[in-house]
Amino acid sequence: MLEKFEGCILGLAIGDALGMPVEGLSREKVKKLYGEIKDFLPSPYGDLNAGEWTDDTEQTILLAESIIETTYFNPENFAEKLKSWFYSGRRIGPTSRAAIFRLLRGFNWYESGIESDTCGAAMRVAPIGLVYHFNFNLVEKYAEISSRITHSGKAAIASAVAVAIAIACKMLDFSDEEMLEEVLRRVEDYDTLLADKIEYAYEIRDKDLDYAVEKLGNTISALDVVPMAFYCTFSEKEFEKAVLKSANAGGDADSIASICGAIKGLDGVAERFLGKLKDVDFLRDIAFKLYELHMRIAKVI
Repeated sequence: MLEKFEGCILGLAIGDALGMPVEGLSREKVKKLYGEIKDFLPSPYGDLNAGEWTDDTEQTILLAESIIETTYFNPENFAEKLKSWFYSGRRIGPTSRAAIFRLLRGFNWYESGIESDTCGAAMRVAPIGLVYHFNFNLVEKYAEISSRITHSGKAAIASAVAVAIAIACKMLDFSDEEMLEEVLRRVEDYDTLLADKIEYAYEIRDKDLDYAVEKLGNTISALDVVPMAFYCTFSEKEFEKAVLKSANAGGDADSIASICGAIKGLDGVAERFLGKLKDVDFLRDIAFKLYELHMRIAKVI
């Protein structure tokens, strides 16, 4: 089981780092400038080196550290961590930035969230799916609460639930079809459009990436990012192919690839990326502490 925890956290960071240099570029621009992303590359803006990750991984680590400290998810603790991290964060998304500003101005966690459909809550939620996978209802509730601190829009909340439940399902070795059924059943209660797009992502899994980007979209909206991440997850059996396809999607490529990497990484990551990925030992340590926490909780229940 420890291997799954490591694979998820490492896979998320690998995807984030692969998508980082093309974040914000159209699919066509990615092809024109890079041909095809096949490995880590530095940021064209000079702010990040090859193999370094963005706020997707940083916020995931914050959530993981908060859970490790509190055992069961505590929104006040996580909100404090977001506030402390804010001035050192990299490429913070617009919704997270606005919500953390509200926290810094004294808003409580339950009133700080922005009515937005961006994907910040989904990109960081993996630790919840990992640690609490023994209880899908708990995973869903914690994913919802964790989203509301920054993202209170129904699509944003639904996307966090979708990713957390997908990871919980894969922790229990669900097939793609079984995982999809569970994700859809829970997401439909929050946002039917997101549920429809995730289901469509499965239906077009045999189509090429250009087709998927055209039909699903690749903007920062959770309604685009999460279905695209599921499409890449469903369309490739191997981690490396799936995560590279995600990075080559363009748009919010780092978030698409980090979510895909987290899910596919549960079955193992491609070792060739680890030698060039930032802070691998630190990421492994986070995964190990999450695993230890899960085992302590499992003994209690």
